[in-house]
Amino acid sequence: MTTFLQLTVQGLALGCIYALIALGFTVVLMAGVINFAQGSFMLVGAYLVSWMVLQMQVPFLAALPIAVAGLALIGILFERLVLRRLTIRPVFVVIMLTISLDIFMRVLAVLVFGYEPRANGDPWELSGFTVGGVRVNWADIWTLITTLALLVIFFIFFKFSKYGIAMRAAAIDSEAAAIVGISLSQVYVITWIITGLVATLGGVFLAASPRVLDANLGFVAFRAFPAIILGGLGSTVGAVVGGLILGLVEVLASGYIGTAHNQYLGFLGNNFYTIASYIVLLLVLLLRPYGLFGKKEAERV
Repeated sequence: MTTFLQLTVQGLALGCIYALIALGFTVVLMAGVINFAQGSFMLVGAYLVSWMVLQMQVPFLAALPIAVAGLALIGILFERLVLRRLTIRPVFVVIMLTISLDIFMRVLAVLVFGYEPRANGDPWELSGFTVGGVRVNWADIWTLITTLALLVIFFIFFKFSKYGIAMRAAAIDSEAAAIVGISLSQVYVITWIITGLVATLGGVFLAASPRVLDANLGFVAFRAFPAIILGGLGSTVGAVVGGLILGLVEVLASGYIGTAHNQYLGFLGNNFYTIASYIVLLLVLLLRPYGLFGKKEAERV
């Protein structure tokens, strides 16, 4: 039981990070942009915060908004200088452009900060505690609290604020939204600010537990994409639930399946956990093709 509880705590912590990544992707999707550069945003945000705290001696709570502003600026410039110049925005073209942005930001991060893993210290000044033999890190607790808080904030924002409603309208039909007076420029600015916030928090939390910042950190974002589909495209609640489910599945599979002491499932191999989340995704989609919280779009015929 202790092993199960320990793996559950670790799975929830990892799931919250996946949820933050999925939230960032979902929010940008609500503005009509498919952003495959979310991983590099997370990587650069984590590097910026670590560099400011450890090298420039900037207080942690001051470094966070500075990093968010920097990532938001990158996104806004990308939209203004690249995406806005497209007369039409085919999905495939936008995907390829954001993948190009992802590669550019990764290379830039390596050139500036180096490729070798670097000590991240403990900017949170957090430790942990043990309850009933289960080790709990404060960083994991704050990850969970932050994820749930963002979920509530985004629900209120998109449901009741005029800017959130404007973002939803722009995602459905940007031309119609512009005709009725919605400023698409403001929508995109707000979108990239939210993207910078979520990406920075995800990167910082991901680097907090091992306290080591690695250039490969951004690739974790690709492991979070199944959470977006599992929860349902365009659903912030689905992004969080999908992230939590996949985090639990991955950690529990790593702890129980394919280990040397498992006499029943050891034949699956030690790396079975890397595909366990995709198996769950396929099973869910067989029952709910649009995800747990996704809805079938109405089509006029």
